[in-house]
Amino acid sequence: MKGIVTFVFIYVAVCAMDFVPMPSSLSVRMVFPLLWLTLCALYRRRWMLAAALFFSFMGDVMGWQGELIPQIGFFALAQTLYIIILCLLMPPKRTWPMPVRIILLLLVGSVYGIAMCWIFPKVEDSLISGGIAVYAVLLLGMCYAAFRHRNACLMLGAVLFVASDFILGIHLFVQRIPHATLCIMLPYYLGQLLLFAGMIGSKLSRNTI
Repeated sequence: MKGIVTFVFIYVAVCAMDFVPMPSSLSVRMVFPLLWLTLCALYRRRWMLAAALFFSFMGDVMGWQGELIPQIGFFALAQTLYIIILCLLMPPKRTWPMPVRIILLLLVGSVYGIAMCWIFPKVEDSLISGGIAVYAVLLLGMCYAAFRHRNACLMLGAVLFVASDFILGIHLFVQRIPHATLCIMLPYYLGQLLLFAGMIGSKLSRNTI
């Protein structure tokens, strides 16, 4: 229990650094939270989870450098690994009845449609627009996979991740959002933490994911 408290305290402290006013030269601090989660997953010997978190960390690095296409690519790899973990390596022991799963799929499809109608037309670069379209499928696929588990940490973490990326898309391509760093990074950091907690808390052997 003491180790978990220490882990969460360090993570929160590192995340809080991102919201403290500092010189722009120190904006690199935004990459530290996912680096910490990656190291914690490695310590717990959750190799696949560590790889997914590392790709998220690299996505943060690309975002810090303003490289949008590599950022999308790294996060697409992270979402792919999350889907593999949630569907294949950590299949749900209990899931929703079929009617509920159909409703979830319809909701996921509706969110994708809204995002594409609202954000996609504003993207002028065809390579970026194609990357966003593919990434959105993977992101929402991860969200659906998380909801199949009926696990509060996984479900809330996935929703926060989707919300963060949705806000980011609006901020980048539709209109500037006041206090964008807070609106984007807070749900992102919390979502990643909850996904990490939900996967670490699984009953699988340490070496599986």
